[in-house]
Amino acid sequence: MRIWYTSPMTKKRKVTLDKLATKVDKLGTTVDKFATLMVGGFENLNEKVDALSNDMTDVKRDIGEIKTDLKAHGKAIDKDAVALINHETRIKKLEHVR
Repeated sequence: MRIWYTSPMTKKRKVTLDKLATKVDKLGTTVDKFATLMVGGFENLNEKVDALSNDMTDVKRDIGEIKTDLKAHGKAIDKDAVALINHETRIKKLEHVR
């Protein structure tokens, strides 16, 4: 595997403990900020997931009601269809009698 270096990477720099401590402090604050953002993001995500699960519970309940209504409508339509067929046969018999 080849490793590519850029010119700033090849320059020798004098690293002092002060510079190193400053970089570590900056990194520490950056990590703390990142951790804080992550915690806030996860809390927000948890709230959204809870809201979504509540919404899904409502949707499931509504779907159950819709299924019940559809079954009732289907039974009513079947009864009406049977009544229409019976009336049709009666009308046909009466027409032949005349």
